[in-house]
Amino acid sequence: MIVQRDRLEAMHDAQYLLQAAIEDVEHDLAAKPTAKEVRSALDWLLENAREAATTRVEPKAAPEA
Repeated sequence: MIVQRDRLEAMHDAQYLLQAAIEDVEHDLAAKPTAKEVRSALDWLLENAREAATTRVEPKAAPEA
């Protein structure tokens, strides 16, 4: 499958941000957070999850030989 480099890089970026958000939330939840802190962590995680979920890599037709 051939994909555009910028789309592949966008997907990698979204995946990296999601991984970082998961680590941040795990760290935040380990410290017995308040309800407000839990909500803030959840919002951060959802923001990054949505970005990753909506990033698509579509196949690109190969040039005709």
